[in-house]
Amino acid sequence: MANQSETDIWKLAVGKVNNSLDEEDLTEFKNIEHLNETQNSLKQASQIHSKTKKAFLVQKIDKEKNWSYVLSHIQKASPLKKIILQTSKYAAVFIIALTIGLGLHYFISPNPDVAYNTINLEWGQMANLTLSDGTKVWLNAGTTFRYPSVFNSTERTVTLSGEAQFRVSHNDKVPFEVQTETGKVKVYGTCFNVSSYQDDPEFVVTLIDGKITVEKNHENSFTILKPNDQISINKKTGKIKVEQVETRFYTSWIDGKILLEDSKLSDLTKILSRWYNVDIKLEGEGLSEMKISGTILKGKPLDLFLKIMVRMYGLDYKLKLNNNAKNEVIISKSS
Repeated sequence: MANQSETDIWKLAVGKVNNSLDEEDLTEFKNIEHLNETQNSLKQASQIHSKTKKAFLVQKIDKEKNWSYVLSHIQKASPLKKIILQTSKYAAVFIIALTIGLGLHYFISPNPDVAYNTINLEWGQMANLTLSDGTKVWLNAGTTFRYPSVFNSTERTVTLSGEAQFRVSHNDKVPFEVQTETGKVKVYGTCFNVSSYQDDPEFVVTLIDGKITVEKNHENSFTILKPNDQISINKKTGKIKVEQVETRFYTSWIDGKILLEDSKLSDLTKILSRWYNVDIKLEGEGLSEMKISGTILKGKPLDLFLKIMVRMYGLDYKLKLNNNAKNEVIISKSS
């Protein structure tokens, strides 16, 4: 039998892990299964397969139980004392029933009438919840979201770093506001998507239906959006761009999908890195500008999608395991 290249061994190992080898490939795999290179590749493929199965981690909030718990601690606390309760990564969540893996912090402000929750999602995790006014919120990977357990009668304000989609419960008298490091979104009842990751160059808001205003921090002017409008604010220059878009390409992530239509590979790998909690590097001239179309489902392991890219776009990839850091996926052109 001819010697197998490292790339060929890797592809066979990935196919074996995913039970996708045909009879010819399976025979070829059995012939090299005893090799140390094959066993190492098989181990690595199994690890990336198991590490990329995370999907939405969601439970409904028990509002009555949550607020009863809040009140019991407010009664015991001094009005001037700030109480901080932190649930462990592995403990049962008893303040709000939303399992998110990393940390769920609970704050009672100096004002005993206002209690706040802060959700910190790790890369690779997603969640959704319903706020006290009935507003539904979907949180993307790597997002931090702070909100009051119960909104008062004069304001509905939340704070976001990362990406979230909101379906706001209508209230003509009390606007709903999303505060970010770059700007603020203000609505009375509508559906929209906000992307405000710290490492992204732009703050982006996409309106699905209804009407919203977007205001840059420290400025008095604001922009009104209508359905299918998207506003982008450059964080360095402050430049504002408003355009009409196909909203499904920016909002389908709440259903565990990435919809692609001539999307740049560099943009796609940034999303995949967040979804699957791995570092993805592109090696080769022009790779970052390569156009990709199709649909990616979060419920599927990352290596399955990478295998499709190998077949459709003439690419290769390999995994680099790092014991004390994120694993890396290196994508290159086929030789």
